Amino acid sequence: MANTPGIVRVDGRETTLVFVWEDGVPALAWHGSRLAAAADLASLVESQRRPVLHASLDANEAISLHPEIGRGFLGHPAMIGNRGSISAPGWAGRFRMLGYDRIEDGVVFNLADEERALFLAITCRIDAQSDVATFTKRLVNTGDTPFDVDWLAAPAITPGQEYDQHLSFHGRWCAEFDIERAAIPLGLTKRENRRGRTSHEAFPGIVLLTGNTNDNQGACMGLHLGWSGNHRIILERMPTGDIQIQAGVLLFSGEMTLQPGEALETPPLYVAHSAHGLNAMSQKLHAHVRAHVLKLPDPAKPRPVTVNTWEAIYFAHDHSALVELANAAADIGAERFVLDDGWFRGRNDDTSSLGDWYPDEAKYPDGLEPIASHVRSLGMEFGLWVEPEMVNPRSRLFEEHPDWALGLGQYPKLTGRNQLVLDLANPLVSDYLFERIGKLVDDHQIAYLKWDMNRDLVLPGDRNGKPTVVRQTQALYALLDRLLAAFPKLEIESCASGGGRVDYGILQRTHRFWTSDSNDAVERMKIQTGFSYFLPPEVMGAHIGPQWSHTSGRGLHAGFRVLAASYGHMGVEADLRKMPDSERETIRDAIARYKADREIWHTGLFSRIRTIDPQLLGAAAISADRKRGRLVLTQLDRPRSTVPPRVTIGGLDPNMQYRVTMQFASEMVRKANRTHDNPLWGEGYVVDGSTLAIVGITLPALYAQTGLAIAINPAGEAA
Repeated sequence: MANTPGIVRVDGRETTLVFVWEDGVPALAWHGSRLAAAADLASLVESQRRPVLHASLDANEAISLHPEIGRGFLGHPAMIGNRGSISAPGWAGRFRMLGYDRIEDGVVFNLADEERALFLAITCRIDAQSDVATFTKRLVNTGDTPFDVDWLAAPAITPGQEYDQHLSFHGRWCAEFDIERAAIPLGLTKRENRRGRTSHEAFPGIVLLTGNTNDNQGACMGLHLGWSGNHRIILERMPTGDIQIQAGVLLFSGEMTLQPGEALETPPLYVAHSAHGLNAMSQKLHAHVRAHVLKLPDPAKPRPVTVNTWEAIYFAHDHSALVELANAAADIGAERFVLDDGWFRGRNDDTSSLGDWYPDEAKYPDGLEPIASHVRSLGMEFGLWVEPEMVNPRSRLFEEHPDWALGLGQYPKLTGRNQLVLDLANPLVSDYLFERIGKLVDDHQIAYLKWDMNRDLVLPGDRNGKPTVVRQTQALYALLDRLLAAFPKLEIESCASGGGRVDYGILQRTHRFWTSDSNDAVERMKIQTGFSYFLPPEVMGAHIGPQWSHTSGRGLHAGFRVLAASYGHMGVEADLRKMPDSERETIRDAIARYKADREIWHTGLFSRIRTIDPQLLGAAAISADRKRGRLVLTQLDRPRSTVPPRVTIGGLDPNMQYRVTMQFASEMVRKANRTHDNPLWGEGYVVDGSTLAIVGITLPALYAQTGLAIAINPAGEAA
């Protein structure tokens, strides 16, 4: 190990981290825009010396990466734990610096607490390309007795006092990623999730920003905990004005005891800083996901158009109907056909049969191979819906193995959607699921699993009654890793009643998200906007629903529905057999546009489009070579003004000439305009990239629930 000079600097592309310490845990002296290479760090640290105030302790130290009660910290501590066999010092904590190791993209600080016989490694990295920093801790019990851990945060992040607002992400079923912008109050704000999965209600992410920050300007910092189970995020503004953010796994009482020699590692905390607005922050996170989180079997393969059977047939599986539906899917240009719930033994509604992963002999007397073969004969991949983590009390599996379900002693086994949760940490359970799901994949050349999870973990006790959410989450990761190792070409979708399990932890072993069970295009645009803060569009399952949404009761024109699905990972969730020819033609055209443009949307720079009108929502993507752009704009409700606000498009080459044209306008847009003099309607117009970024373009008038798509191409190309 190197000696401890007291100051270490780590640089990203646009961000610098500066760590400083004396004998204890380092503090982040700077986390922001990149400093000059010649910056005098000693002077920087000296200039940040803090005053000692009246009626306070005689030292006013900055908040460290691991704030400790034992050093007099009066805010929320980074660790709460105790070794019962040690007297008073066992609950307070005071780590001492042993040294640090430089690694290629960061630094590892090594610390020891001799009083409590603990070792702590704090790892801080920053990716030179995406400019995203990741922070983790590893706690080791070096004593000879157990150590109980009630809370261990990832390294605490301490942004500057200038951040006075934050974005939090709330939601519910069919209304995920609802954004709330609020002031950072004095004191402690704590958001917790106890649902056992990432949850619809509390996405593990937060954004700090200033009052003048918007999508295109101002300072901001986005943080995300890459974990798929219970979690806690703490935002605390101290009386000193300092801010700390802690994020970590929420532990039930008694859930985590480290035996001698055992270690506990926090999930990674991902942090992206931007001095240029929220879109630039999101673009950094998107780049990091693409390079370091998402592991597609074939990264060069375009994201295939997916037709899913759920809203077309529900549980009424019939071979001839499925053949007809598959034919219709191929006719509109689909590339993947997914058989949803209802295919397995005895499954006629949601009250029975989960866990019995065998094709239903009544519906499929010859098994799944006839429909799978037909789908492949049409040039489409075959996919299958499964919900392996669950079991119905009315199932053969539960009758034979009631002890495989999570529960707590004599407490009632509370069901959700008529189901219980299997104990994945039990090797017998995980082996059974690997064998059953693996055989289905192998027997039917399944290219894609829609992996669902429709129930919160209530009373998640294992066979011994011990809380087991952490081990359940780790066992899920292990099962997915095992399947992907056995079937390296397999793709898996993370679905949990829609967007109930969306995070970087699950995305390391899945390939896209079912963003929401809502296919209502009005709701979808709001959900997809919130989703885009942390995740790129190619992992966002976005399907064209039927005319009438079964989750909201709202009816929408086909042209508006296809726009909402056009820039994510497109699919169809409707009965194509019963659609009017005009609707099928609208969808067919939308799929053709998606195929032509998906490389731009799925590899380019993504931006949210927002204006003074809160009902006008949109998205843009600029190709990696900056030569092309695509826009989708939707008017969700009545506009606030008769003439829409201008829309600016940044990211193109400022010196290049572009032709701007209307790709598509939904049915009622022309009726909203008495005249159609806007050149978008014809061959478009030519303008330079600088003007598009500064002045922007004027849109035609839009009615509620209408929208349009705009293409920006090099001026020399034909319109």
